[in-house]
Amino acid sequence: MANGMFSSRSKNLKNGLKDEAQAVEDQITELREEIASLARLLADDASKGAGNIRKKARAAKAGMSDAAHGLKDRAENDFRDMIAAGEDILSELQSRYQDSGRMARKAVKEHPLTTLGVAAAAGFLLAALLRR
Repeated sequence: MANGMFSSRSKNLKNGLKDEAQAVEDQITELREEIASLARLLADDASKGAGNIRKKARAAKAGMSDAAHGLKDRAENDFRDMIAAGEDILSELQSRYQDSGRMARKAVKEHPLTTLGVAAAAGFLLAALLRR
C-alpha cells in the first residue's frame, strides 16, 4: 500500500510536470510567432521608410536638375548678351578709329606746315624725356 500511495503521487507529479512543460513550450511557440510578426512589421516599416526616402531623393534630384538647367540657360543667355555688347563696343571703337584717321588726314592736308611743326615739337619733347 505504501508503494501504491507513492506511485500515484509520483504519476501525478510527472503528469503535472508534463503539463507545465507543455504549457511553457506553447508559450515559447507563441512568443516566437509574436517575435516573427514583430520582425515582419519592423521590416515592412523600414521598407516603407526607405521607399519614402527614395521618393524624396528622386524629387530632390529632379528639382536640382531643373535648377541646374535653368542656371545653365541663364548663363548662356547672359554670355550671348555680353558677346553682343562686346561686338557693339568693338564696332563703335572701329568707327571712331576710322573717323580719327580721316580727321588726321584732313588736318594734314589742310595744314601741312602746322602738322610738321607739331610733329617736330613732339619729337624734341620725346627725345628730351628719353635722355633723362
